[in-house]
Amino acid sequence: MTDEDVAPEQGELAITRTGDRLRLAREAAGLSLADVATRTRITQRHLAAIEKSDFAELPGRTYVTGFARAYARAVDLPEAEIGAAVRRELEEDAYGARPLYEAYEPTDPARLPTARLTWTLVIVALVLASAYGVWRFLSVEPGEALIAAQNRAADASEAPDGETVAAPAKDGANDGAVAGDAPVVLTAQSEVWIGFDNAAGKTENWRTLDAGETYQVPAAYVEQFTLRTSIPQALKVTVGGRDVGAIGPADTLVKGVSLKPADLIARADGNVAQNPAAAASKASPKG
Repeated sequence: MTDEDVAPEQGELAITRTGDRLRLAREAAGLSLADVATRTRITQRHLAAIEKSDFAELPGRTYVTGFARAYARAVDLPEAEIGAAVRRELEEDAYGARPLYEAYEPTDPARLPTARLTWTLVIVALVLASAYGVWRFLSVEPGEALIAAQNRAADASEAPDGETVAAPAKDGANDGAVAGDAPVVLTAQSEVWIGFDNAAGKTENWRTLDAGETYQVPAAYVEQFTLRTSIPQALKVTVGGRDVGAIGPADTLVKGVSLKPADLIARADGNVAQNPAAAASKASPKG
């Protein structure tokens, strides 16, 4: 028997998934799952699922990348690289789940189903497909294709004609009153996922903003929906050019954030009251 025929030692584990890489980085840093959960504010159950690349255990596909990036930050791995790797694995899993083509031999015509049975099967299949489509449309956590379609429909039908996205607020632009119909603008400091919830708390529309991208919230959204996001520190919210400040603790799922200008102004005033030194630093001219 040659050396090439000898099986690799039990301790030589090939890293084939992103979850393995995160787990080994955690173990190398001497951290437990509980330590990472404390740093990221993500449950240990979800962290364990990420390490096993068992993404079906997570709340939805839209959370997978955000959770993995937060895990990567906690163990000093490049979060952008980890996020891209997770997205590739999600695409590979989706491709692997497709049914394989199977070749069939010609069937004896005498054994073919009757026309009535064939039409019955077709009708049943159409009913099941329609029911599945309705369920997917009403699902709280739709797939990426449905999210993209909803985003395009929202942009095309609900944004006022000729409306332009307001420019980010400049330093010192927080002074003065803000009108009740002032534009509400979301600016991504890094890649961030956002959702819009209706009065019942169900998310109606989703979208992902790239770093530096701005999105002016349509007037209909301001009145009807509230905002949710899983990485609040990556999202800058302004109303009439005024920076509202933090909308929640870092790397924490926040929801129910009112988009109405009066409520955002009240939130901004509250943030100023809690941290007047930071507000004064923003308002002072740069020398």
